[in-house]
Amino acid sequence: MRKEIRTIVLALLFLPLLLLAGCGRTPQSREAGNTAVIGVLGVEPAPQGLRVYAGAESRAGQPPAIYQGRGKTLAAAVEELSASGDAMVSCAHVEHILLAQTAAGSLEEVLSYAFQDPQQSTESQLWVVRTPALSQIFSGEQDPAQRMSVLRAAGKDKQGFAPVTLREAASALAEGDPLLIPALDVTGEGISFGGYALYKEGEFAAWLTGEAALGAALLKGDPIHWTDSVGDRAVSLQSTGRRVEALWNGDALAGLAVRCDLEGVVTGGWASGRGDRVYLEAKTARAMDAALKTMQKAAADGADLKGGAGLRNVLDWRRISAQWDGAFPSLTPEITVEITLEEP
Repeated sequence: MRKEIRTIVLALLFLPLLLLAGCGRTPQSREAGNTAVIGVLGVEPAPQGLRVYAGAESRAGQPPAIYQGRGKTLAAAVEELSASGDAMVSCAHVEHILLAQTAAGSLEEVLSYAFQDPQQSTESQLWVVRTPALSQIFSGEQDPAQRMSVLRAAGKDKQGFAPVTLREAASALAEGDPLLIPALDVTGEGISFGGYALYKEGEFAAWLTGEAALGAALLKGDPIHWTDSVGDRAVSLQSTGRRVEALWNGDALAGLAVRCDLEGVVTGGWASGRGDRVYLEAKTARAMDAALKTMQKAAADGADLKGGAGLRNVLDWRRISAQWDGAFPSLTPEITVEITLEEP
């Protein structure tokens, strides 16, 4: 009897979600004849509200399907988007949500909307686009859904970066923690991974690009791989983890010791020497140092180094937590990188 009552209560709780307006009103089947299955949603500020773009992958011989809507709220903008074309618009398989660089203040609304839509997966990937106007992506003959599918595969294989899901973003915001969100660059050639946006308290506090983007991924402990070089010779590198230890000056938190272990496979048929490893270790450590300094300047621990230090010595957790916010911007880093190279 209690089980039946619980089932009825849960059904009543979730019934309003099932009746929400927006893309959820449309068919979910990918085989539906005249249904546009949206793979990418883009959000940017607009006068008195938000503008939303949507892209569905192009079918053989047809241009990509692009839709847009505008409204005071995200739900209203999506509702208008759903009625903007001849085809039925289905958001049951949205894989990517893109925020314009001017839309940091809309992140909470985006997450709230996504978590209220029973069709939206919390594993959808979140991105920031380094352009104030998303029309650069959702216009012309560009196929943003197809390009993002390529980037999704790269992130799945951890090629230089690891993706951030809506679930992970919501968890960080719920805890009040800063967040590193993968960023996209838009060029004449299309869309590409461009580093990270450091989100803190409703704004993008900093951008980590170039070597700092690699350093940020390593500081996070992401299991990524990438190709580096020594002169005209190449080596494929893969991270195998990071360790963080708090350094003390008496009872005061004074620094951080961060160690990153890498495995490398030499390519191109050349034999490496100790000098090659030293060069690559120093280069990787500089990238991590650049990322850490950017986060310290913004007073935002986007790599959860506090959590890493606490796990390293749980007996110091209370001391670390009590001092972290005030001490983090001025902590002295000691970064060590060790690479194990496998010869061809």
